[in-house]
Amino acid sequence: MANLTFNEKQLIESVFGMSSGYLLDFSNRAFEEFMKDVVPYDLYAKYPGLSKAKMFREFLKDETEPYVGKAIVILLNYMKDNNMITEDIKDKTDRLLEFGKKLLGKKESQPIPKQQNPEPENKTEIDFDSLNVALLAIENSSTPQAKGYAFEKYLNGLFKAFNLDPHASYRTEYDQIDGSFVLDGNTVLVEAKYRANAIPKDDLILFSNKVESKSHFPKGLFITYSQVDAKAIEYFTDKSARIIILTVEELFILCQNKYSLPKVLQTKFRALDEQGVIFRHIMTLL
Repeated sequence: MANLTFNEKQLIESVFGMSSGYLLDFSNRAFEEFMKDVVPYDLYAKYPGLSKAKMFREFLKDETEPYVGKAIVILLNYMKDNNMITEDIKDKTDRLLEFGKKLLGKKESQPIPKQQNPEPENKTEIDFDSLNVALLAIENSSTPQAKGYAFEKYLNGLFKAFNLDPHASYRTEYDQIDGSFVLDGNTVLVEAKYRANAIPKDDLILFSNKVESKSHFPKGLFITYSQVDAKAIEYFTDKSARIIILTVEELFILCQNKYSLPKVLQTKFRALDEQGVIFRHIMTLL
């Protein structure tokens, strides 16, 4: 949970104009749709009968720091896009933006003295059985939205388990990113889809465009519950793509065989670099 201080709560209340039960200029319908970009569940279903301000207060109290930070940053972007940041509140919005980014984990950490650097990863410390059980438990979620939310949290924990320095999902002024992590010193952006329908080519193109719209360096990892259409994979062959695909089936295989996730990803990216293919199944690589 976020555990906000009184001053932090007051800053949020003041910037978002929550004293009268409203929140900015949102209608109920607009706020419901807006918050679907923040969390993969229906805020109105979770907090029925509350005003927008009361609902958001409950959200701030119940949710984890990354999601609270994500909501703050997206709401401030909305204010900026709609010219709602006036001179008299600019200082407050600047402070709130820094706070939101801190909750999202975007602040750079202080360098660790060389003698205190963590030891290299010990593969025996990875609890593969727990990772496998947690992955299976996602299916117990009651709705597709809840499954997506659980899957997102699972992936963040998975990347942490392998010391890949993950960041939670966030939204820029132009798009939604499901998270990121660091592999071999390079940033990898994540797109996660936990749904039964086959992933179409357009979803892969959209994610590829997101990755290419950032700097020249990031690559992308598209993680999917369903299989990807073979024609969609073929479309990207020899197109200088910067994305690879990992399926949930492969995650099960990884956990059952106690494979190293960084090693699997390194091998997939090497196949991309050498052969121009965005998907090679784990069993053909290891």
